[in-house]
Amino acid sequence: MKSAHASTRDLAWAVQQSAKKAGERSPSVRGADWRTATVTAVAATTVTADGVVCRRMDTYTMPLVGDVAVISQSSNGNWIALGRLSAGDPGWTTATLGAG
Repeated sequence: MKSAHASTRDLAWAVQQSAKKAGERSPSVRGADWRTATVTAVAATTVTADGVVCRRMDTYTMPLVGDVAVISQSSNGNWIALGRLSAGDPGWTTATLGAG
C-alpha cells in the first residue's frame, strides 16, 4: 500500500506532465512557432495553408495553390505566410533557343 506522501508525489507528477503537454500545444505558452504548409487557397492579402488563414508578406509574390510555404504564428495566435519554399518560380516558363 502506498503512503500518503507517495500518492501526493504521484499526483504532483501527473499534474506537471499534464501542464507540460498543454504548454507544448499552446503558442501563448511556448512563444512563436513556424512550420511548412501547403497552400490551399489564395486571396488578395492572405493565403490558406493547411486550413490556417495567414496574412501574406509583401515579399510573397504570386502565391499559387499547391505552394509549399513557411507559415509562422506569433505568441498571441496571429499567422503570417513568409513565402514559398518550392524550387523555381511557377509563374515563368523556361524557353529554349533553337540552333540558328
